[in-house]
Amino acid sequence: MFNRKALKKQGKSAFYRNWKSCVIICFIYAVLVGGTIISINKQIDFNNPTSIKEININNVERDTNSDIVNEFINGLQENREEPPEFLEGATRGVLGSLVNNVSRSGSFLFGILNAINQALFKDRIWASLIIIIGALIALFYWIFVSKVLEVGNTRFFLENRRFTKTKANKILLPYRLKKTTHIAYTMFLKNLYTILWGLTIIGGFIKYYSYYLVPYILAENPNMKTKEVLKLSRDMMNGYKWEMFKLDLSFIGYYLLGIITLNISNLVFATPYINATKAESYMFIRDRAKTKGITNAELLKDNNLEGEIVFDEYPLYEYMLKESKQSHFFKFNYNRKYSITDLILIFFIVAIFGYIFEVLLHLFQYGEIVKRGTLQGPWLPIWGAGGVAMLVLLKPFRKNPFAYFVLAMLVSGIIEYGTSVYLELVHHMSWWDYHGYFLNLNGRICLEGLLLFATGGILITYIVAPILGNLLDKVSKKLKIITCIILVSIMVFDFWYSGKYPNTGEGVTNEITESKLEDYINNKRT
Repeated sequence: MFNRKALKKQGKSAFYRNWKSCVIICFIYAVLVGGTIISINKQIDFNNPTSIKEININNVERDTNSDIVNEFINGLQENREEPPEFLEGATRGVLGSLVNNVSRSGSFLFGILNAINQALFKDRIWASLIIIIGALIALFYWIFVSKVLEVGNTRFFLENRRFTKTKANKILLPYRLKKTTHIAYTMFLKNLYTILWGLTIIGGFIKYYSYYLVPYILAENPNMKTKEVLKLSRDMMNGYKWEMFKLDLSFIGYYLLGIITLNISNLVFATPYINATKAESYMFIRDRAKTKGITNAELLKDNNLEGEIVFDEYPLYEYMLKESKQSHFFKFNYNRKYSITDLILIFFIVAIFGYIFEVLLHLFQYGEIVKRGTLQGPWLPIWGAGGVAMLVLLKPFRKNPFAYFVLAMLVSGIIEYGTSVYLELVHHMSWWDYHGYFLNLNGRICLEGLLLFATGGILITYIVAPILGNLLDKVSKKLKIITCIILVSIMVFDFWYSGKYPNTGEGVTNEITESKLEDYINNKRT
């Protein structure tokens, strides 16, 4: 007998036994799947055909095409009032543009596309193209991320009901099993059938519960064919559709409480409790299906999901599918040591990459090629210095990526701010100006730049530098020394020459007519 009270009691116990991981995985799932990729105001429910309304885009001349995109988003959300910009003072840079675009449109996805268009391409991309790209990305994300993670989330709660040390990383199991495409295809058909049957109203309700167990069946045995999964779900749910509806209805009080508490109660209790209860319901129906001898029920053969509570993790080595082995390409020794010659060569490689990056960025933004930096050569020493400084100074923190990232922001900020002060005092010019950017300090550094440099530092430390180190290990020591001497000699000459004749001009420098810093130093001396 389908006993709701008993199942809910079992679900609550499973949640309490591993509450921390349950809350963490529900938070991760809510962020990645709960509609925030589409909208921060209202989720666009692709499963419900009645939520898709007719969208009208007026081809009225506007200041920017972001207004057109905002109108498109507002049409999806049935909300015609555009909220004001969140950061009215931050009008430059990707970060400020991103926050304002997300705030105005209410959509992370289209806000990101608009911010990239305005900050990098100066609003030259057509609004229709942004909408098409955004729609395609949203559809791809829904199929290959949201629906696949739904199965991963289900797998977590199936294991958690028995194994008390189940970790939240189970949400990624479908990807590690290399079953992403198959799972995505099966879940897509499941939702497509539900949508099509939803057009008949009553049929939609019935079929919603007919395919209710699809993610659970896939979570247990992703080897099953799509037709087998869909049919098995229909057969298993015969006689249980109404029971599952009543179970869902019994949670309505928690949903109302979530509205009152701004979803806080959902995150810390209701959602993990409900998911745990549904996992118990699946196991109950699964047991009855095997007892009745339903066709293909024997394929639900993950016996480790059955039995008494185990105070440990699920024994993955006993699972019917093995996780894919880690690629040799990603086996880097990020904690390795670098010789002086290696650091010098890495410095030049990063400096040259930074130069190419800034030249291309300016080209994308303004449609013209401009030589960047103060020197005459094709390199930006500030990039190389930042990368090498992180490798050397932050070596003790490499095992803690979060601390490393924060400290990388600090190191890059000190280097960039100090360089800006030096250039202002020596050349009375600025080669960058962050005034108008979100959270800038005297226009010398800004949050956006620090995040970029810190992210680059993470990539250099954990991926790029180890690869370069492995490649440089194959080069003879003599050749590396000769190369370093040549490069350092050229750069020293470049510094000497550029000290007298720095690289300046439109798109490169801004002349400083009034230096508050210089006035402050002079006042100190007097």
